[in-house]
Amino acid sequence: MKISILGSGSRGNSIFLEVDKYKFLIDAGFSGKKIEEKLGEINKNPEELKGILITHEHGDHLLGAGILSRKYNIPIYITKESYDAGKEKLGKIEEKNIIYISNSTFYLGEVKIDPFDVMHDAKRTMGYRIEGITGKKIAISTDIGYVNNITKKYFRDVDIMVIESNYDHNMLMKCNYPWDLKARVKSRTGHLSNEDAGKFIGEIYHKNLKKVYLAHISKDSNDCKLAFNTVNNFLARENIKVDLEVATQDASTKLYEI
Repeated sequence: MKISILGSGSRGNSIFLEVDKYKFLIDAGFSGKKIEEKLGEINKNPEELKGILITHEHGDHLLGAGILSRKYNIPIYITKESYDAGKEKLGKIEEKNIIYISNSTFYLGEVKIDPFDVMHDAKRTMGYRIEGITGKKIAISTDIGYVNNITKKYFRDVDIMVIESNYDHNMLMKCNYPWDLKARVKSRTGHLSNEDAGKFIGEIYHKNLKKVYLAHISKDSNDCKLAFNTVNNFLARENIKVDLEVATQDASTKLYEI
């Protein structure tokens, strides 16, 4: 299992995964050209992609999906709700390359994929739990306002987790967002704070958890160092040691393999 977060934030999100020789993306929220460039930086070819799994229809998760699908004949896995809300952004896609998903298991080859609903203010937002034939598992949720029992279920016992750490409460309250946007961000259908991300990691931590990525860092109400330190300090107080890395907006993370 290999992973690189190609970029994460309000200006675009995309994650490259390679599981049992199947290569695919979670979201494609940059331009098609930018995603091609980012894949090239980790020596991967978009022609090898077997699918694009969409979490939800917001543009920072959907922007390049239609372009890549048309150019490379790549299937897009998306809920009907997200497709209906985002089809203008996607553009015309061959019927065979739109595959509707719900909260039921499906497979890419022998790669098991479990989509699960998460709380966010899109028409419908999915997280993903992915398991290869060797038993290695990863769970991903980059836009989530509240961690409920469904989310906890799918994040348990994974080897890698990607979780949102969007904002610092004090920075959010002091930034120049209008009050209604601040209220949206910190609501149960908005985004996850650094503190809540730390608590969640601490709650589901187990000895085989090897890597944690903090994703979707806000440029206005957070910064990468603050997100890392807040979460890392919380875990240290709980005597938890795990490889923690912050995914940035502009730079891809190094290809990590387990």
